[in-house]
Amino acid sequence: MLTFLDPAVDVASRVVAAVGDVLHPILGDASTAGAIVLVTIAVRLLLLPLSYRAARATKARLAMRPRELELRKQFKSSPARLKKELNDLRQHHQTSQFAGFLPLLAQAPIFMVMYRLFLTPTVNGQANLLLTHTLLGVPLGDRWLADLATGLLPPDLLVFGALFVLLAAVAWWSSKQAKQAMALTPTAMPDNVSPELARSMQGMMGTLSRLAPFGTVVAAAFVPLAAALYLLTTTAWSVAERHVFGTYRAPVLAR
Repeated sequence: MLTFLDPAVDVASRVVAAVGDVLHPILGDASTAGAIVLVTIAVRLLLLPLSYRAARATKARLAMRPRELELRKQFKSSPARLKKELNDLRQHHQTSQFAGFLPLLAQAPIFMVMYRLFLTPTVNGQANLLLTHTLLGVPLGDRWLADLATGLLPPDLLVFGALFVLLAAVAWWSSKQAKQAMALTPTAMPDNVSPELARSMQGMMGTLSRLAPFGTVVAAAFVPLAAALYLLTTTAWSVAERHVFGTYRAPVLAR
């Protein structure tokens, strides 16, 4: 599965190994773990222009959302007029239906390569040597659940414990952002939905959006430590990006 990514994974593996060699005099046995973090940050920096475009598109959608809901209600019986009004609204906000989606789609292959690199036991038909390195005595190929089944040692408790705490902190921050974003983006409901059901559905979607970020904590229990480190770094970067770009805060409204 996803074997077409193997050439790119092989290149990424060599890059991480080279960075690890550079860091070894400083970090010692933790150099590969440090390389995973640094390479992940470098990749996110390279993708920053795409992330910025996606953030601008998100803020534009937030700004026009109240007016969009008004138009949908006003012209619900006239699809052609509604389509024209929505197109005019998007032009006014200099955005489109796919403005935020396309930058994210462009990033997806890179994320898949990085995740596969730290997840797969083999690279280019050979053992993934990155997973044989350690962080404070814990192999980067170890999984929390597997270690739990065989008995946890003090290094496991320290490394995985710290990892789960940090992932939970990032998830809490992300959940807080999601809560603020949901408050700014009411979801349009069909006319035949009662107000009580609409409120219930809104509440359910709000709860799901706040709980979803904590899925990273669950995922970290199943994947190798190397993949969990990548997951922590990239999700922390994403949350920090949203904070800097302000994509979850109230935009300046324009009509």
